Amino acid sequence: EFDEKDDDLDAAVRRQLSSWFPSHADAILDPDGWKLKKIYRIGGAQPAQYGCSYPANANGGRDATSFRGAKLPRGMFVAGDHISTSSLNGALGSGIVAGEAVINNR
Repeated sequence: EFDEKDDDLDAAVRRQLSSWFPSHADAILDPDGWKLKKIYRIGGAQPAQYGCSYPANANGGRDATSFRGAKLPRGMFVAGDHISTSSLNGALGSGIVAGEAVINNR
């Protein structure tokens, strides 16, 4: 969407950040307040998560007591960004799901 459109990307990021930090919105939206230093375009930084047998799920991830459709032995749990979404949030979310499975002793 923003390929080679640095000004559009900068504006979109500023709008998003100003919605997260409304008390700083004026400074964030002002190009002289917050200065863009550099944009890095990292190909494949977050891989696509579709078209596989067990696609990731952004809504809580998969069950922590099975892996690739096979039930894990009792007391064994799986967590990681491959269980939810390939992101830090996905990794943390899957850790929560696994922690809850441990607490519930499933």
